[in-house]
Amino acid sequence: MKKTLSLLIVCIFISSGIGVAAAHGQSTLSPHSASPLDDDVPVWNVGDAWTYTIHNITVNYTQGAQGIFIDGNIDDFSWTVSDTTGDYYTVAVTGKVNATYDFSLASQSSTIRFVGSFKPTLTRLKGTMQFTKSDLQIHSLSFQLLGLTMTKINSLPFALPFPFRLVSEGSLSVDFPLFDFPLYGLKFWDLPDFTLTMSSTFAGIFGLIQLPFTVTVHHSWVPLSFWAFDKQDVTVEAGTYSAYRITSIVWDYFVYYYAPDVGNLIKIDASLPNGGAHAELKSTNYP
Repeated sequence: MKKTLSLLIVCIFISSGIGVAAAHGQSTLSPHSASPLDDDVPVWNVGDAWTYTIHNITVNYTQGAQGIFIDGNIDDFSWTVSDTTGDYYTVAVTGKVNATYDFSLASQSSTIRFVGSFKPTLTRLKGTMQFTKSDLQIHSLSFQLLGLTMTKINSLPFALPFPFRLVSEGSLSVDFPLFDFPLYGLKFWDLPDFTLTMSSTFAGIFGLIQLPFTVTVHHSWVPLSFWAFDKQDVTVEAGTYSAYRITSIVWDYFVYYYAPDVGNLIKIDASLPNGGAHAELKSTNYP
């Protein structure tokens, strides 16, 4: 799970990286009947939007000769519902990236190292995510980061302007259970058996460089992986909301807060072996 969450951070916060119905089983410590006090899955409509500020993004991920190091932040990380047809909500994502990086990307013949920085005036982050309508579980995600960066390549003694495009497509064998509605205090649910495949391509100098790479991680079923606490008042940039504190149990690497009045996450704290991030809701037009 810790590798999967790290890969999700890489995809959502870099490769532009955190809900078919989910094949997971709900588990509780005691029987629970539906109550008017429970909070059911929210309804999203086209145009609903949530904007976040993401601080202290760090990613330190290696696999063989390939490696990604990122240190920075994303401002105006906006989610806007663009389509509600079918079984999924499609959400368009944009953001302003300000970060330093160190990439080592391996091909069959060589490894190229890029060291430099992304600036919000020269870099554009965009993508899409799909969530199930039944439980707001992550169904799919795709991101691209494109623009112009000053970068040092391999052993060159000076930085060069480098037009680039980094595209990533995330595929999950089953939907990822961020939530298990209806929510109520002291509710537990499982992490399903699933496989995450990240297919990415780094292209630079108007396509003269093309470096594809794929990472696949499989995780077995883990019972009682998540649990929701009773609601508490949580203050973020957008205001103070009554929110459920949801955390992972097995490794306790992340905590996130869901506010029914907002119909979405309002705060995320992730501290993982391969990276971390802190995100807060900045604004929303959700009714």
